[in-house]
Amino acid sequence: MKTILVIGGYGFIGTNILKYVEENFVDSYDIIVFDKFAKHPCGIECSRVIASYEGDFSDADVLERIFVENKVDLVIHSLSTTIPSKSFNAVYDVETNLIPTLNLLRMMISHGVRDIVYISSGGAIYGESQGGKHAETENPFPISSYGVVKLAVEKYMMQYSALYGLRPLILRLSNPYGLYHYSMRQGICNVAMRKALENETFEVWGDGQARKDYIFVRDFVAIMFMLLKKDVAPKVINVGSGEAVSVNGILGIIKNFVPEFEWRYADAMKLDVSHFELDTSLLKSIIGHYDFVSLDTGLSLTYNWAKTIC
Repeated sequence: MKTILVIGGYGFIGTNILKYVEENFVDSYDIIVFDKFAKHPCGIECSRVIASYEGDFSDADVLERIFVENKVDLVIHSLSTTIPSKSFNAVYDVETNLIPTLNLLRMMISHGVRDIVYISSGGAIYGESQGGKHAETENPFPISSYGVVKLAVEKYMMQYSALYGLRPLILRLSNPYGLYHYSMRQGICNVAMRKALENETFEVWGDGQARKDYIFVRDFVAIMFMLLKKDVAPKVINVGSGEAVSVNGILGIIKNFVPEFEWRYADAMKLDVSHFELDTSLLKSIIGHYDFVSLDTGLSLTYNWAKTIC
């Protein structure tokens, strides 16, 4: 039995990781959660969670206590204190994301923990698309502080790999959506679905023609564990469905579920990447063919879940 420390375990992706482990790896993994909440704020429970630590990510003492009190085999880092469209304060991004992550890496090395999954960002890392798909080999040019910090974390992880034997699996994730998404700050699929169910008008940044890669969150989590089984670290890998869909296309599907749903267009946000597609050739070469949940099916599952919380 191995123990996974999930940083940000009660967030959107973290919760999906917890539930996936509970459903698929009952005899393989125990989970320790670090989050700003002592328990899941929406009452979601997971039988595989053996300990939960509450604290601010910048509090190095709490993180140190986790490694002192537990034998950790793998760290999954799924926490961020900012979002791309709101990351106007570079100093805050560095102080609350980059520096705490460096402290986390230092603690891992000192306690003999080498394996970490870092959930990075496809769109924020690469910046605006110039007409082609973004591959892991290109030179990223993030336009937000959020993306700059994500890229800096990636670089430090690879440096720690060369210096100390750290084994980072860095996943440049496209736009995830699906169950257990409670935030109304980001995530167009989930936020628009909630707005529709609550009979509120959704605001679109730009003209709705922007095309991005979207992935059902359960697909992402399944792929993450497939990659862990393949033992490919240290490695940077794009993870997405490989298909770009426009915002208007997403809203049209949601309107099929909620016919009275309305939206309006507003000026595009300067820090929001309007268009990007991920080249997933490397991912496919490692895991082979994967049947992604279609956007129609994924939004249907999201709709059925969202009805239970609205």
